[in-house]
Amino acid sequence: MVVQILHHCNNEIIEWKWSSDSKLLPAPFWTSCYLIDGLLIDSGPPAGENELKKFLSSLDEEQKVKKCIITHSHEDHCGGAAMLQSEFNVPIYASKKAIPLLKNEKDYPDYRRITWGYPYHPFEGKPIGKSISTHSNKYNFDVVEIPGHAIEEIALIEKKQQWAIVADGIMPKYTMIFGKNTDIPENISQIYNSLKKLDLITTSMEKLKIFTSGRGIFNTQKIFEEKMIEIEKLHKNAFKFYKEAKDKGYSGKRLLRYITRKMFGKESFIGQLTRGGISNQNLILSLLEWPLE
Repeated sequence: MVVQILHHCNNEIIEWKWSSDSKLLPAPFWTSCYLIDGLLIDSGPPAGENELKKFLSSLDEEQKVKKCIITHSHEDHCGGAAMLQSEFNVPIYASKKAIPLLKNEKDYPDYRRITWGYPYHPFEGKPIGKSISTHSNKYNFDVVEIPGHAIEEIALIEKKQQWAIVADGIMPKYTMIFGKNTDIPENISQIYNSLKKLDLITTSMEKLKIFTSGRGIFNTQKIFEEKMIEIEKLHKNAFKFYKEAKDKGYSGKRLLRYITRKMFGKESFIGQLTRGGISNQNLILSLLEWPLE
């Protein structure tokens, strides 16, 4: 595995970034935790538990983690939370929708076990309110529900500092999603609406910094609108090529392959690796389930 420690905003934010170095993966997949004045946002994957423990143990007293928020229940975000409770006695907070998911055992496919490790250790979380302050009350984050990638996902926004911690609420490019046949189905229309919500909340923040999970930092509020436009184009094209396919008499798998070829060239390698779990075709199906106005 590979660990990076990055410092942002004059060292006010520490990013703990983790990736598996498995040769079985086509590229490294990163996930991030953010530490801000004693508040840890997310806890990494099960396979990163020991590295996270080492990192937290190395911190000065004033940097120690006093509480943790889990943005959503996917294993790459909550895999170290049970360790935080048992080893550091850290209270863990999450949305009401996430809490029952976090306290249950998880069984997930082999490709995610290779990427994030296994097993996941369940734990009892505490419901988070509409806002949460850091340890010394230096910063206060509004809690914003952003379903789509996960029905229970939340973002954290510090309005005075113009910081937005969005975890997996935004992706560099929308080409594939998890499908309904997985335990973490994604919904592209909900993703779009969550981006729209974040855009409205942050519209006056000219110096906004948007922190994602493992995918870097965006330094402009305009990224939300750009992502919305990207999804709108995908939405229109899905219906355009759907009509073309129907006009040619295609149906079923042949129809879906036609749309995939027109929009993305062919199914992605990830789609093949995950046996369709996360794929271009899942994105197309979700786009077609979203009525075109």
